[in-house]
Amino acid sequence: MTDTLPPEHIRRLAVTRASDPRVLFAWAGQRMAEAPLEGLTWSRRARIADPFAPPPRHREALALWSLGRPRDADAAARRGLLLGPGDGPAWINFSNVKKRLGEDPLALKLCGWARAAGAPAHMADMNAAVLLLRRGDFARGWPLYRARHRTLGADPATIWPALPEWDGTPMGGRLRLVTEQGIGDAIIFLTLVDALRDRVGSLTLLVTARLRALVQRSFPDLHVVAPDIDRPVRPLPPAEAWICAGDLPAALGLAPSGAVRPSTYLKPDPRRRQRLRAELQRRHPGKRLVGITWTSRAEDGWRRTVAPALWRPIATLGDVALVSLQYSARRADLAAFGDLLDIDHGIEPADDLDGLAALVAAMDVVVSPPNNTVHFAGALGVPCHVMLPVDPDWRWGEDDNYLRWYDRLYCHRQRRIGDWAPVVDSVVQDLRHSREPEVPRSPE
Repeated sequence: MTDTLPPEHIRRLAVTRASDPRVLFAWAGQRMAEAPLEGLTWSRRARIADPFAPPPRHREALALWSLGRPRDADAAARRGLLLGPGDGPAWINFSNVKKRLGEDPLALKLCGWARAAGAPAHMADMNAAVLLLRRGDFARGWPLYRARHRTLGADPATIWPALPEWDGTPMGGRLRLVTEQGIGDAIIFLTLVDALRDRVGSLTLLVTARLRALVQRSFPDLHVVAPDIDRPVRPLPPAEAWICAGDLPAALGLAPSGAVRPSTYLKPDPRRRQRLRAELQRRHPGKRLVGITWTSRAEDGWRRTVAPALWRPIATLGDVALVSLQYSARRADLAAFGDLLDIDHGIEPADDLDGLAALVAAMDVVVSPPNNTVHFAGALGVPCHVMLPVDPDWRWGEDDNYLRWYDRLYCHRQRRIGDWAPVVDSVVQDLRHSREPEVPRSPE
């Protein structure tokens, strides 16, 4: 079964061919991110239409997890596995469910079984990579993390076929460093640029146009290029090698207790930062400026959403003024915050990342579930309390309250799916006692 057709075409087919299990399965996938309950309903319709097909069980498991029913998701994944014990993707799905239930050792074993059952090697390797990286096993995790290239359908070697990929060996020539994936990944891996300088003669950074001004200001001595996807890339200075930013940790030998350390590097526009801070302080004299976001627009944003009503214990602290850093904020959310949230700073983070950097830098502290804003705070050196859901991704580690990438980030971890109240209480205690997240990046 597949769901690779355009969404509008799938929607029409769901009406005209409502008994076709492939159509029902595809439409379930389209509805999953926006409305998990609808995704569950359509997955079950696909399962009824074809009772012996494993894929609808896999999608049903994902929907149940999204609805905060992990044990039911586990049962659905098991049933899919029983229906297709030789189906490699079924083992991948079961591994994902076990990871989300916190059973990482079993989830890791299942990645190996998935390969044996015929799952694409890059899928099994990528699943194994994120499990290993989350637990801090960098020696095994970083090499497997290269599987993301095939998972994303890209072969970076085709960009400059005449140039070798850099393997970390010191060289005197120029290196081309290509940022990749999302904005957050670009920010996090560029923390390694200062460590990289000691290994190469010079650098060309290729970044998205949205980040160019900020990155150039942050690294004024480096050659920063923002390719336009609609135009041919302008000639670049001759180089000896290239590397994708996500492969820097492996090339540099990043390890929890190693010599390579990420660095705080972002430099906001000082005038914008000063103006924003002065305006906010005039509106909130004597109060700490606490910048917040409360959701993510990613596919799994439902897991990273802290509803406006839950912020009241923070908003009502006597010396705190909440300032919105939220990108693409919904009107209903802003209405729910009402006068508890300052939104009148004129910055739309989704459209102006340089403005977002200046706004974050104007804050005394940031509080947010994991999203791009957290990475901006970390790379700017602004104290930040990160509200992590159950089963966070590999970037946030397993069970520590530090974050190896940034010095001044503190992790508050959710222990039960959807239960944010204890997480908010933990943040309140730190804010009430002016406790700043100054903890070591990694244990020695």
